[in-house]
Amino acid sequence: MQDFVITTEDSHDLSKKMINELGVIVCPVDYYVDGYEYNSKTNEIAAKDFYDNMRKGADVKTTQVNQQSAYDFLESILKTGKTVLHISFSGGISGTYQSFCYAQKELQKKYPNKCFVIDSLCVSGGQGLLLMLLAKKAKEQSMTIEKLVEYCNNIKNKVNHIFTVDDLKYLVKGGRVSKTSAKIAGLLHIKPLMKVDDFGKLVATNKVIGRKLVIKKMFDKMLENYDPYYADILISHADCEEDAKKLAQMISNHFGLTSKILPLDYFIGAHSGPGTLALFYVGDKR
Repeated sequence: MQDFVITTEDSHDLSKKMINELGVIVCPVDYYVDGYEYNSKTNEIAAKDFYDNMRKGADVKTTQVNQQSAYDFLESILKTGKTVLHISFSGGISGTYQSFCYAQKELQKKYPNKCFVIDSLCVSGGQGLLLMLLAKKAKEQSMTIEKLVEYCNNIKNKVNHIFTVDDLKYLVKGGRVSKTSAKIAGLLHIKPLMKVDDFGKLVATNKVIGRKLVIKKMFDKMLENYDPYYADILISHADCEEDAKKLAQMISNHFGLTSKILPLDYFIGAHSGPGTLALFYVGDKR
């Protein structure tokens, strides 16, 4: 990776240590809690505090990376002479990808070194898992940026995202679920099972009665299409670590694999709420 660098936004779930080990450069993001601005680089709030604030009724908001911020971030790397491969949060959910496309187009008029911007079609830990795959691939001998771009486009739609939420009221607030549906689901203890589809959008796939059964259903989904060639498994949670451990134990018992358990990033967590649980792995398809 001497001639090029992999970059992304800070919406990938990976720890700072993991990101540093991968050699990925991260563009910080802004978010708000009751009108107070936080930044993932300069004054980040701890995940537990963020989700505790949501439980108490705090108004939380996320913002996409705007065009100027994307431009400044990419230029800071291009002006060093490096080629850039930027892996962006799914364009099916956020406009951040379009901001980076605009920045890339303008910067290529100014700098001769190449800059590639890819819509990952992934979110949170899925985005993180894709970064892990790319960083490992980049270390192969004779790996060029063009080959890495091709690999990325081939593998990204095999990164599976399986989600559930504990309370539908947060999805109601974002307009993804009606109040009536949420009320009925609450009365019947129905928990939704969701995924990120081939277009990078979050869609519902099943309705399961009870938290325990929906966690088992997440594992069952993995059984259907997991590709054992890829051993990296990520589990992200919005302050529900015990549930994450239960899911990890199911995976360990069956596959003999140790899952990495991580806090869920705020880009998704702000809209899905505390208790969100997500599983990420590579399958033969999504």
